[in-house]
Amino acid sequence: KETTKDWNTFIPQKNIGGDVWFEPLPKEIKDLDQALARITLAEEDIVISPKDLFFPQLETMLEFKGGQIGEVIEASPKLLFGIKPCDLKGLLFADEFYQKNFTDIYYQSRMKERLIVTKGCLSPPRPEACFCSSAKTGPFAKEGYDLQLSEAGDCYFVEIGSTKGESFVSKYGKYFAEQDQEADKQINQIKDKAAESIKLKLDFQKALELMAQDNFIPEENYKRIGERCIYCGACLYSCPTCTCFNVFDNVKKGQGERLRNWDACVFDGYTREASGHNPRQEKWIKTARRYEHKLKYDFKTTGRSGCVGCGRCLSSCPVAIGISKFIQEITTEKRIL
Repeated sequence: KETTKDWNTFIPQKNIGGDVWFEPLPKEIKDLDQALARITLAEEDIVISPKDLFFPQLETMLEFKGGQIGEVIEASPKLLFGIKPCDLKGLLFADEFYQKNFTDIYYQSRMKERLIVTKGCLSPPRPEACFCSSAKTGPFAKEGYDLQLSEAGDCYFVEIGSTKGESFVSKYGKYFAEQDQEADKQINQIKDKAAESIKLKLDFQKALELMAQDNFIPEENYKRIGERCIYCGACLYSCPTCTCFNVFDNVKKGQGERLRNWDACVFDGYTREASGHNPRQEKWIKTARRYEHKLKYDFKTTGRSGCVGCGRCLSSCPVAIGISKFIQEITTEKRIL
């Protein structure tokens, strides 16, 4: 409760229907107790990654009225509590994207003051889909966090990853205790057991090496997957590293706003030109764009894959064609789909 005085505190909460996503804790005490009852730090499937706290699905960029134009900038201190390691990787990926060619003021203002507390996964939240150990993004983070929690029965071990994390522990010191000499050993045991719990194992590195080859075009796989895809966009909307957006104006009687919203490369309108021509008319070419983006071009330009192994693309897909199935096909040369 104390953190809500200094931060906008976002934490996984269970909502109607059982879906879990990050929501802010209310500032008012009368509303806070009800929100605290919905908090879950178990290995739940958080359906939407926390990227939307910095890159909302729909956001106002400009407002205009009476000939005046004003930017709409949101900036507030944010405490993200209970971030999963794969989602941390997604946030760090988006951070880099939004300052790579130019500084996106809307994203940067939201992330300027934030503190990230990750919680390692003792078991995969999406048992049939998670492959973070193969992608080397989990089940515990190695860097990028301010604090990391390792659940150990009735307590948590806390690892400090930054000076901000140190300051937080110092400020709220009454909630922390010194670790004994056995702590590191116990933490490593917890991490080893967590890694063993992940059953889906992929040759992720081999997939990256194959996709890096200019002459490697698995057209047969793309076509088979493309025929099954219904182009709903669920995989891309739930992906922690998808950053594509569209910009549009909403104007009525001389006043309005400029907004941006999430877009997806599998949609017909994404590459349609002003003339009406679409260079990606065939379904399999749109499918190829998605996999090549995650496994080829992101790795080529940033040195790391745009896939963090969270498994959301498979768990959210109504026709079960997540990226893990594609990786299995090209690395084992077996038909999975």
